[in-house]
Amino acid sequence: MTRCAIYARVSTARQAEQKISIPDQLRRMKKYAKAREFELVAEFVENGVSGRDDRRPEFQAMIDEACRKPRPFDIILIHSFSRFFRDEVSFELYRRKLEKNGVVVISITQEMSEGPGGELTRRIIALTDEMRSKEDAKHVLRGMKENARQGFWNGSKPPFGYKAIAAEKRGDKTKKKLVIDAKAAETVKLIFKLFLEGDGAAGPLGVKHIARWLNACGYKTPTGKAFYTSRIHAILTNETYVGMAWFNRKNTKTGEIRPREEWIAYSVPQIISEETIQRVQMLLSARRPSRTPPRLSSSNVLLTGVAVCEGCGRPLMMTTGKGGAYRYYRCAGKHLNGECDGGIAMAIREEKLDELTLNALTDKLITPKRAQAIVAAVAKKREGGRSEASQALSQLRGQLGQVNKRIRNRIDALADGLMGETELFKEKMAEAEAEREEILRVIDAQEAQVRESLKPITIDQAKIASANLKRLLKEAPPDLKKRYIRAFVSEIVVGKTEIVISGPKDALAEVIAGEPLTHVAAASGPVRSLVREWRTGEDSNSRPPDS
Repeated sequence: MTRCAIYARVSTARQAEQKISIPDQLRRMKKYAKAREFELVAEFVENGVSGRDDRRPEFQAMIDEACRKPRPFDIILIHSFSRFFRDEVSFELYRRKLEKNGVVVISITQEMSEGPGGELTRRIIALTDEMRSKEDAKHVLRGMKENARQGFWNGSKPPFGYKAIAAEKRGDKTKKKLVIDAKAAETVKLIFKLFLEGDGAAGPLGVKHIARWLNACGYKTPTGKAFYTSRIHAILTNETYVGMAWFNRKNTKTGEIRPREEWIAYSVPQIISEETIQRVQMLLSARRPSRTPPRLSSSNVLLTGVAVCEGCGRPLMMTTGKGGAYRYYRCAGKHLNGECDGGIAMAIREEKLDELTLNALTDKLITPKRAQAIVAAVAKKREGGRSEASQALSQLRGQLGQVNKRIRNRIDALADGLMGETELFKEKMAEAEAEREEILRVIDAQEAQVRESLKPITIDQAKIASANLKRLLKEAPPDLKKRYIRAFVSEIVVGKTEIVISGPKDALAEVIAGEPLTHVAAASGPVRSLVREWRTGEDSNSRPPDS
């Protein structure tokens, strides 16, 4: 008796959930096999996967079985050739692979004759299925793009810290939007805090140490698993947390990033401030071994990694002369390759550049008037972003209303005798109450964040803050001094006639305004940025002709 296996497949999760197409395919194929007295020896069912590639577990299991020797079956029955493959080239490759082992693929709705005519017909059908699949995919993508433009979530797994909820109904389709998942969002904020400030017992934690800390404290991912380094890094680099998500960013088939103009942006509730995200990205970039070797991050040289040659843009590296008696910052291009692209080939005594830099910071940058102006500018910028925090608060209050409604409905049902006070009822009520308490806690924290702002300071306060910061820069131990400088210096460009120091306003404003200095004092590694917000001519220092 001829032995056969049957293979059924649907393309979407919705088709799988409706349980219509798969049972119908199986029923028809079994009927076909019975009518021809085939012995049914195996079934392979694929739910919600595309037929345009071979990344299908059941399909691969079937191919592996069919290619065994001796072969376990002689025929693979499919409803139509499109169920087997929607790509003509791949279809033929797998069909021939099976044919070599004596296994034939038969469609119960598209029977082919033997010989060249049947093969031609089969190829035409496969090409038609491939074209239809590509057309369908094009229309689906177009619909998903428009869905994103209208601010709706397209159904993929939400980023950690968010959840997708039904926003509105259009016909038989439910439109979803992202809202903050209160408990997960708190974990996201904690991860950023651990990275920048630490847990209070030590300085900032690296990606690996954050994963260990969370696992040791009992934190879990949404699936109940432990945190791994890759997930922590993904969270720290996810721009969605600033309140903006992107659709159509990546080609899902090839994994390649699409051109920026093809991305579609839509607003989501904000969890992390833009300033925090930027600071984290700068630190991650600076600590990347491919950019800044660990020996530089741990070096006790004050300006290692931030001082660069004006001529070629290469870092200034530490060299010695006279048997180590003298130390110089020297252009790495000249020292390592024998040439500086810009022809300057900077070299300057270590103590001279350190002194010039500290003098520039203390005498020209950290002046009371400049400090007051920087704090005022950043405070104004932050005030403009408070609406995003208010929007997140509104989302949280909406979630609280939904939870309260569920609780009231259950209490009303119990009072009306529609349900009993069973263990399941008690369990569901306890879950709802716990969720309510968690949301209330997050609302309190969010309200405090909305109330918080970087307040402008008076000239007298600026004088005190400037004096304190100058003292710290001059009197701190070398390692601590290096960390302070990296907290608000992005780059030091050293040229023949001037030295230009640049950095972000926000970091400096935090320190001057009296924010806690724990994250500044413990921050390690060069903080590099292409945004030179406080670079001005009066911050430049003429370099003496003899160094």
